[in-house]
Amino acid sequence: GCAAAAAAFLERSVGLTGDPARQAQRALAAARAKHLAGAPDAALGLLVTAEAGPLDELGLARVDMLRAQIAYAQNRGRDAPPLLLRAAKRLEPLDVSLARSTYLEALSAAFYLGRSASSGGVMEVAQAALAAPKPHPPRVSDLLLDGLATQFIEGYAASAPMLKRALAAIPSEDISSEEALRWLWLAIQAAVNLWDDQMWEVAATRYVQLARHTGVLPVLPLALNQRIAAHTFAGELAAAAALVEEARAVSEATGSHIPAYGALILAAWRGREAEATRLMEATMTEVLARGEAYAVATAGWARAVLYNGLGRYEDALAAAERASEHTEDLWFYNWGLVELIVAAVRSGKPALAANALERLSEITRASGTEWALGIEARSRALLNDGDAAESLYREGIDRLQRTRIRLELARTHLLYGEWLRRERRRLDAREQ
Repeated sequence: GCAAAAAAFLERSVGLTGDPARQAQRALAAARAKHLAGAPDAALGLLVTAEAGPLDELGLARVDMLRAQIAYAQNRGRDAPPLLLRAAKRLEPLDVSLARSTYLEALSAAFYLGRSASSGGVMEVAQAALAAPKPHPPRVSDLLLDGLATQFIEGYAASAPMLKRALAAIPSEDISSEEALRWLWLAIQAAVNLWDDQMWEVAATRYVQLARHTGVLPVLPLALNQRIAAHTFAGELAAAAALVEEARAVSEATGSHIPAYGALILAAWRGREAEATRLMEATMTEVLARGEAYAVATAGWARAVLYNGLGRYEDALAAAERASEHTEDLWFYNWGLVELIVAAVRSGKPALAANALERLSEITRASGTEWALGIEARSRALLNDGDAAESLYREGIDRLQRTRIRLELARTHLLYGEWLRRERRRLDAREQ
């Protein structure tokens, strides 16, 4: 059955069990199920029963891990990464696989906090994860952990081969639903960061399907936000809009504190200034107290997209500069550079655009996908003229036509058309 049904049966089993050791084990299992079913208060109550024990060292480490997971699910606050990191270190000598899965969750939590973390930040978690024992053969989650940790420590180019290997293994490996739900969000981050539009689609679709099928309600708003973003970039705006309402309803029902990232991304690309501004303000108000840098990066990039679309290039430039300040923001750093180049060129600041293009090309060349190279070609066209510019615009269109990223393809047609108008080639421009 789903998480809620499992939680109900397990909770009943706790009340029927007389042996203290078995009762503690069943209370721990029931607490895990309650957490997955979106009932954190009931889960914490069952953890008290479990801790009364007796529990062995592994059981106590699992209690630590579950408390950290509940804290992360409830508020995404500063306390979650150090709690998860401590649980992972405690699990290392007891269960290597579980320890590494917990390191992956700690990395996810630290990534959310980003540069605002005072302890348990991405660098600290990444260093601990790379020093942890490695199983043989590695699972997808192990490859993902090592790849992401390497990116934070050694940079994009060093991590790209490992992350590509991890993503390539996802469709073929037999992975349990519970295990996949623990790291699919990070797999999506890796796919988008690598400009891998096909794996973005696969992972985002699977994430939503698993969350719905298993009834793991704390995960569903996060999964829906990822799916909305994938729909939006594919130009499937009606499908994205339909999921926005579902994400809102689920968040209200579960008391989720995850901001409406998907709705914000959709509104920014549609150029709906009032709606996008309202969502940005709501996001910033909600997350500033928690110090969630991921939300700050999202809002900054969305503001740059919105203002570039509205032709307010000075405003877009300021937003894009903030969005592309920190490499640990992963895809929003990458996308921030793209918006920065457009805004800087249109603001008459080619040197600033050229600097951003140099930073972007280091990433796109290491990625090597059609999406990445198409965006690089278009960005380079903005800084060229004559035959060189035209060739680059055409290369960008040709590459992006082979991807699912229809919004950026349409945008490239538009930028090429605008260039053709300035070249007084009006008939050619009209076609674009």
